[in-house]
Amino acid sequence: MRRTGTNERPVVRPVIKAELSEKNSKRRLIVVIVLILLATSAFTYGIVSYLGKESGWTTIVAKSASERNCSDEFVFQYCLGASGASATAEGKEIQLLYTDATVKAYQLFNTDETFDDVHNMAYLNQHPNEEVKVDDVLYQAFYLLEKSGNRSLYLGPVYEVYDGLFSCTEDYMTADYDPQQNDEVASFVEQVSAFSSNSDAIQIELLGNDKVKLKVSDEYLAFAKENEVTDYIDFYWMKNAFIIDYLADVMIQNNYTLGSISSYNGFVRNLDESENSYSYNLYDREENTIYGAGVMDYTGAKSIVYLRNYRMTEVDDQYFYEFENGEIRNAYLDAADGKSKTSLNNLVCYATDQTCTQILLHIMPVYISDSFDASALSAWVNEGIYSIYCADHTIFYNEDGLKIHDLYEKDGVTYTTSKF
Repeated sequence: MRRTGTNERPVVRPVIKAELSEKNSKRRLIVVIVLILLATSAFTYGIVSYLGKESGWTTIVAKSASERNCSDEFVFQYCLGASGASATAEGKEIQLLYTDATVKAYQLFNTDETFDDVHNMAYLNQHPNEEVKVDDVLYQAFYLLEKSGNRSLYLGPVYEVYDGLFSCTEDYMTADYDPQQNDEVASFVEQVSAFSSNSDAIQIELLGNDKVKLKVSDEYLAFAKENEVTDYIDFYWMKNAFIIDYLADVMIQNNYTLGSISSYNGFVRNLDESENSYSYNLYDREENTIYGAGVMDYTGAKSIVYLRNYRMTEVDDQYFYEFENGEIRNAYLDAADGKSKTSLNNLVCYATDQTCTQILLHIMPVYISDSFDASALSAWVNEGIYSIYCADHTIFYNEDGLKIHDLYEKDGVTYTTSKF
């Protein structure tokens, strides 16, 4: 994605085409497109230090001397001084807010460790069937999931299985973790999915006043003990949608809206409500090739969600494994059966009046599916959610007047656009 100011438009970066070989495709893909991260999730301006520097677009970096935080999974860019305030003073204040927020988010959504006076995900997993008061950020995340009917939260033990798969470095190692290769693992995933799909077996009960109870049945507790299950619940790859909305809320509440926050795995909150023009790069995978298919323009504050079933950067290794033959396992698991599945290679959805979490919860049933239902995308237009997807070298979109340009055209491959 690239950004423009009021009076100028930066040059578009060259469209990227990445070839994946049949062998060692994972490593080669990293070499070719490691720089795509900033093109897809952040604005295409250079990273500069802002302390004592001139006004302008700057990357805000959490204070490294602070407690551990989740800022390494996000890019936060802000136009310092545009409000008329001192760029240096504004930068310091924004950095403090951003650092505190990323520390808090890191602790709340952490399933690996607990922290003093913080009732986070790890704490809840360690205290099933107990009433616990949690931070409102976590309470609201549970509320949104319950309201949507999405039960992916309860696939915690299955996510642990896939963590093992994604940590593999060679194909022969995957047989111990891949449900499609290992009957014992497949049986475990099937049993956990049966529990996770059943609200009588496991459920976050919302008790009001930020109090919750992780209700787990006796049968599931016995199963967990026998199978050494420790994480009943986990936001897993979804957590960055909830976190980015929290980070955006912090900035909006403090009147810092001349910027954008992006995550490496496809979530964007552009906070700028002005008429400044912005652009977002669109990518597509066709077999073993990733194309920079085109660029879309937009104005105003936007929430953007980009789901893809292939890896684009080295950071993606935590949620993908790519076999030497090009076959891919990813973290998009169906809550009904625990199986990795996607109906499209890539889907971009965006809205002005919806958060990333709200958009994500809309599109997950359509994207994490054995088959693609384009009619659902059309239905979301009534809720202000617009969609873009690619098929057969065509970029399909459904927002009237959307501008898509810089279409890929090289080596006999030409991308076109079509409104659906």
